[in-house]
Amino acid sequence: MDTEMESHEQFSSTLSYVATCVSMLCGGTTSLFATYGSSFGEVLGFTQYETNMVASLGDYAHYMSAPLFGYLTLRIGPRRVTQAAGVLMLVGYMGLSYAFDRLPVQRSQASHYVATMSLLFALVGVGSKAAYMAAMATTASNFRHSRFAGVALGVPLSLYGLSTFVFSSIKAHWFERDAGPARYLLCMAIVSFVAHVLASGFVKLRDSAQLAVVGAKRRRAQSMPRAGVKAGGNAEAKVGDDAGVDQSSAEAIELTETRRRRMTTSDPDGETSSPELRRGSLDLAQPTAARHEPTAAEPPIFHRFSRDPTAWALLLGLICFSGPGLAFVNNCGTMVRAMAHSTTMSEEQIGQYKDRIVATQSFFSFAARLSVGYFSDVWRTRLRLPRAGLLVLAALLMIYAQQMAAQVARLDDLRMLAVLIGVAMGSAFTLAPTITAETWGAHNFGICWGVITLGPAIGGHVCNLVFGFSWDEGLARIAARMGPIDSDRVHCDSACFAPAFVTTTKIAYAGLAFFAAVLLMPRILYLLGRKK
Repeated sequence: MDTEMESHEQFSSTLSYVATCVSMLCGGTTSLFATYGSSFGEVLGFTQYETNMVASLGDYAHYMSAPLFGYLTLRIGPRRVTQAAGVLMLVGYMGLSYAFDRLPVQRSQASHYVATMSLLFALVGVGSKAAYMAAMATTASNFRHSRFAGVALGVPLSLYGLSTFVFSSIKAHWFERDAGPARYLLCMAIVSFVAHVLASGFVKLRDSAQLAVVGAKRRRAQSMPRAGVKAGGNAEAKVGDDAGVDQSSAEAIELTETRRRRMTTSDPDGETSSPELRRGSLDLAQPTAARHEPTAAEPPIFHRFSRDPTAWALLLGLICFSGPGLAFVNNCGTMVRAMAHSTTMSEEQIGQYKDRIVATQSFFSFAARLSVGYFSDVWRTRLRLPRAGLLVLAALLMIYAQQMAAQVARLDDLRMLAVLIGVAMGSAFTLAPTITAETWGAHNFGICWGVITLGPAIGGHVCNLVFGFSWDEGLARIAARMGPIDSDRVHCDSACFAPAFVTTTKIAYAGLAFFAAVLLMPRILYLLGRKK
C-alpha cells in the first residue's frame, strides 16, 4: 500500500514538474519585443524613445508584479495563478494584434497611443511574471530538501530563456513576410492561453512534511541492503524500528534546512544567528551538534529580509547588472536595422537576421541557465565555494559585452554580442533565485525573490530610456547634418547607440561591485560580529 501511494505521488510530482516546464516555455515571451519592436516605428509612427517607453513600462509591470504573484502562489496555490497568467497574456497579445491591424495611426497622432500600447504590453509582462512566479515558487518548495535544487530550478529557468528562441524561430519561418506583426501576435495570444490553462491542471505544491517523510524513506531504502547484511537474523527487530527511522530522518532533514537558513541570513543587529558562521565556517553541509531554536518573538520574514544587507546588495546588483543586458535584449532588433542599412540586404533578409539575433540570445541564455544550474551545484557541494562567486564572473562577462556594444563596427558583431549577453543573463538569473532560496528559505522564496526581481524592472527602465534618448539624439544630429530632406530617408548607424552603451558599461561596473559585496558579506558580517 505504501509503495503504491509513493508511486502515485511520484507520478503526480513528475506531472507537476513537467507542467511547470511547459508553463515556463510558453511564458518567457516578453523578450520577443525585440522581434516586433521596430514595427512601433514603422507601422504606428512611434519615435525610438516612445518605443522604449512601451518596453520599459512593460518591464516595470513584469517585474513589479513579482511579489504579488509570489504571495498569491503560496496563498491560493499555483493553479489559479497559472490560469491568470494565460488570461492576461491572451488579452495583452490580442490587444496588440488588434492595434497593429486596425489602428489608422498617422505619425503626428502616434503619441496618443503610447499609453494604450504600454498598457497592453504591460498585461503581457504581468502574465509572463505570473507564470514565472507560480512555476518557480512551486519548484523551489517541492525541491527544498533535494541535493539538486540548482538543477531543479535551472531546468524551468532555462526553458523560460528558451521561450524567445522557440517563438522567434516560429516567426522567422511562418510570419516574416507579413507587413506587420498582427497575425504573429494573435498566434502568441492563442498559444499562451492554451498552454497555461492545460498546465494549470497539473501544477501543485507538495506538503513539506510529506517531502521530509519521502526523503527519509528513500534514504532508508538505500541503506537497507547494507543493514540487512549486518543485521542477519535481526530483520524483524529492524522492521519494528521503521517509524523511528522515518521520524529521526525527517527531523534531521528539517534540522539541516533550518540550520542552512540560519547560517546564511543575518539578523537585524548585523550578526549572523549561527555560531558556526561566527567562527568563520562556511561549510553548510556539515552536521551540527547543537540546534538553535528560533524565538517566538522572531520578526516576520519581510522585516528580516528588508534589514538584511545581503538582500540589498543582491537587489542593487541585479539593478545594475540586468539594466545593461535588457538594453540590448529590447533593442537588438533596432540595432540590426541600423547596421544593415550599409549592406545590400532586403527588408525580408533584415527581418530574418533580426529574428536570428533574438533567437541566438535566447538559445545561449537557455544553455547558460541549464549548465550553470548543474555547475553551481558542483561548485557549492563539491568544491565548497559560494554560488555568489559565479555571479561575479557573470558581471565581468556583462561588462565585456557592454564595452563591445559601444564599439560595434559590423553587423556580424551583433551575433557575438547576443551570445555574450545571453550567457551572462542566463547565468545570473539561474544563480540569483537559487541563492535567494538558500539564503532566506524555500518557503519564503515567493516573497523574497519577488522583491529582488524588482531590480531588473528599475535597471531595464533606466537603461532603455538611456538607449532611446541616445538614439533620438543621434538621429536628430544626422538629420541636421543632411539638411531638409524627407525624415524617412534619415537612417541611424552605430553612432546613434554607441554613447548609450558607454553609459551602461559604467552601470555594469556598479553591478560587479554589488555582486562582490554579496560574495563577501558573510565574511564582513563575521568580522563586524567579532569587533562587537
